[in-house]
Amino acid sequence: MTEQKITDKKVHKYSALNYTLYLLSKRDYTEKQLRSKLKLKEYDTVEIDEAITKAQEHNWQSDERFCTSFIRYRSQQGIGPRRLKQELKMKGVPEYLIAAAMDEAEEEIDFYKIAEQVFERKRPHVWDIKAKQKMWRFMVSRGFYQDHFSHLMEIDYNDNDDEFDE
Repeated sequence: MTEQKITDKKVHKYSALNYTLYLLSKRDYTEKQLRSKLKLKEYDTVEIDEAITKAQEHNWQSDERFCTSFIRYRSQQGIGPRRLKQELKMKGVPEYLIAAAMDEAEEEIDFYKIAEQVFERKRPHVWDIKAKQKMWRFMVSRGFYQDHFSHLMEIDYNDNDDEFDE
């Protein structure tokens, strides 16, 4: 019975490379994400390494490209730079790629404008100290730095409501 366990290997319908190409045809993945998906399918470690290496050689998989598109996509959803960095770390992107992609993205993406849009969309009608604290926590949880939204906290929004009553 022990001999049978040793010789029993899971026979796959498709090779690890074919499965990798199938996954990458749907969307971009980081190298870490691909490895974990291939391990879930119980591919051999050597076969996984070969498949990922070949995908990277042919530029089918690129952590750099994933990083750039992820930052662009998530920032459009109203996510700030701090949270973007954290999410990319959790997805297994190396720190140097995150730093390079964030530097490049900060030239193209206006996080001040995004913070302002998110702030205005979420701002409550009654603007008191409790509302300010709630908004502060919300903006920080969205990954924005203090300088992205602190100027918005200083405005007294209760005064502006009087203008529209006439």
